[in-house]
Amino acid sequence: MTAFPLGAADESEGKDEAIPSPAKRIRQLRDEAGTLRTQAETDYQTAETACYKRFFVNSCIDDAKAERLSAIRRARELEAEAHQLDLAERQRRAAEMAKKAEESGNGPRPTEASFPSADTDVTMPRTEIASPSRRATRSKSASNKASERARAARRAEAAQRDRERYEARIREIEEKKARDEDGR
Repeated sequence: MTAFPLGAADESEGKDEAIPSPAKRIRQLRDEAGTLRTQAETDYQTAETACYKRFFVNSCIDDAKAERLSAIRRARELEAEAHQLDLAERQRRAAEMAKKAEESGNGPRPTEASFPSADTDVTMPRTEIASPSRRATRSKSASNKASERARAARRAEAAQRDRERYEARIREIEEKKARDEDGR
């Protein structure tokens, strides 16, 4: 039987946990956030039920809501951190792929715009070559923008005509008032 020093197993586990891979860290943060959320909901429902047995029911429920909200805020912070790590990891992979493509000279070279950004949730970088369906979507989008601009111009013209009619009506009313005052 082989004997290991007591601290040897603990040291190897500590090293793995001290420098977790980004994917493990992201998964860990998301799991922790999910656990916090479910625990907050469970605690809130338990506290709310218990509050109905107390004299100051609304105050008790408000306190329970405040505790739930603080736990959910913490979960949101963890989810945001996980999202930032995920984004950084995707950008790193996209940069590596771009570097490999550039070195090998194969395929289209991704541009800076093709790297994932904070407002997109893609797992692979996009390339400059668009599929026919994407091109059709872009042309529809351009025609939608043009029709929206035309509608906006028509609305502006209608608003201008309405303003002019309103101002003309106000002038007529003021002139009529002036005539009536002179006739008294």
